[in-house]
Amino acid sequence: MNGLFCANFAHARECWTPCCQVWCGVCYCNHPLDRFPRFLPVDEGGFDWRPVEDTLRHTHARDGDHLITPFQCDTCVFRNLQRRNPLPSSLVDDMLLCCIRRINLDAMWGREPSTVASTLRAMGHMVKMWARVGLSPAFPPLGPYPVADSFGFAVAISMVMKSLEPGKYASHQQFETIRKLRAAYSNVFMASLAGTGSLRTVGGDRAKYFLTDSPTQSLFFERFSRGCLCRMGQIVKQDWAIPLSVVHALLDTLESDWRAAQLLGWKERELISMLGAYVVTAFCGSFRGNEVFLADMFGTAKYLRATDTPENTIIVPLLGRFKGETGERYHLTPLAAVTSSGIQVKTWLSRLVELKTARGYVRGPLFGDDKGLVVRAKAIELELMERLQGIKDSQPGLIPSDVDIYEDFGISRSFRRGATSTARIRGVDDKYVNLINRWRNFEEAKGRRPTLSMQDHYSDIQILLPELMKFSLAL
Repeated sequence: MNGLFCANFAHARECWTPCCQVWCGVCYCNHPLDRFPRFLPVDEGGFDWRPVEDTLRHTHARDGDHLITPFQCDTCVFRNLQRRNPLPSSLVDDMLLCCIRRINLDAMWGREPSTVASTLRAMGHMVKMWARVGLSPAFPPLGPYPVADSFGFAVAISMVMKSLEPGKYASHQQFETIRKLRAAYSNVFMASLAGTGSLRTVGGDRAKYFLTDSPTQSLFFERFSRGCLCRMGQIVKQDWAIPLSVVHALLDTLESDWRAAQLLGWKERELISMLGAYVVTAFCGSFRGNEVFLADMFGTAKYLRATDTPENTIIVPLLGRFKGETGERYHLTPLAAVTSSGIQVKTWLSRLVELKTARGYVRGPLFGDDKGLVVRAKAIELELMERLQGIKDSQPGLIPSDVDIYEDFGISRSFRRGATSTARIRGVDDKYVNLINRWRNFEEAKGRRPTLSMQDHYSDIQILLPELMKFSLAL
């Protein structure tokens, strides 16, 4: 009762020779080949001052783990997967056993030591109470399990093996990357004969829950996923939040480039105007990087000419398929033509529209190339990075010395994070920050929204205009 034991003895007797492996908690420890990533929190000087018991997390089991997490010993899991015993001196089999041990330990560490200890202690109390009145222990059997991979070990093995590959920000892949393998298997299982035959739904029109027999949705797999995440940790590398002062320096640089480009060809002028229009739209609209490229040329030109739009307002129409929504939709975002700090939003957008219109380009993406295709985001990002690096070199102190432009800046999030932070510093209430992004979460509406025409959206915008303008005006 106090230790881990193989819950698959009957399975072993039926199919192979007995699997007589019994462990106490501390003896069930890392496999000798275990090189799987393990997060070790240290201070900025690289020193780990945690208690000794914390440094041993995920390296061994605890007495009572088998009472709270489904458990099969390494050999039994190997037999379930390979239908044979492990071969002696086989590096491939040894690595498979190493993966199985790692997965079992991760599943056990999906629960905290205090939870395991309290369960073990309570079980001991129950056994004593039953003994006093002559009752035999009434616990349900902990095995045998079917001779099959009912826990999802095969998918878990692919995940831990994937974690050994080099990652972008570390020597290994992150959990957010390896968990996609689980999602892929679950999708395939749902489409399979077994998946469609076992799938059940519960719920109404607004919310549905799917019940499935997929092994990746088992209790064991949930515990493994949680334990694996706790062991690996997460390296979150956010894009640098570009401050308002740097945005102005960047726009000043682009303004100088624009004046110099008047002596050059239309391609150079269009590139500079596109960079300026991108910066003001991304920052003042608090957009993610890819969302700016959804700006529509025809709609932008239309609302620049509109006589019923307030003088200090410019409407940026976005057309595309948005996260969390279905179908193609128009989204109109009003921005201040000139912000309180002097960002010339309308000027930059007008320059880009006028150049494109002069060349006969009246429809398609606003940020489009001469073939009418959306420009590559990486090309825009590199152009902006070069100018930001120039600002850092020429204006010491404006950009912190520890900011690596080519590593820390990204159009994906830098402008949005900078705009949101600036708005809050300047006293903009969070409700206005959320409102400017209402097309991502349409005023917290539940259920489906109808697909409306651009004119219908424009009528709606005119009513909300005073509220929607508070964000960009403050920048």
